[in-house]
Amino acid sequence: MRIPPAAARRGTAALLLSCALLTGGAAHADTGAAARCAAKLPIDARAIYDASAPKLVPGADGRAVVTEETRKLVLGGQVDFTKAQDAAMAAAACLVLR
Repeated sequence: MRIPPAAARRGTAALLLSCALLTGGAAHADTGAAARCAAKLPIDARAIYDASAPKLVPGADGRAVVTEETRKLVLGGQVDFTKAQDAAMAAAACLVLR
């Protein structure tokens, strides 16, 4: 599947903006709240959450992690690229609780 360049640029810019939520969230970690939040996510967002969560260790760049994992899922056909932005934003809202 080939992603049109304009759509890829829009999606990447929006994804980077949405993943900004992940910066600075580690100070208020609540894995229980994050798990409850993740349980309510749509399938695409849950896939991004599941792929990103184990890689969000102290010192990790949350934005880079979510961006890379989302890209891998889109290129692997597991997440629809037209839904990737919204899914990443939803996943980021739960990941920031970790």
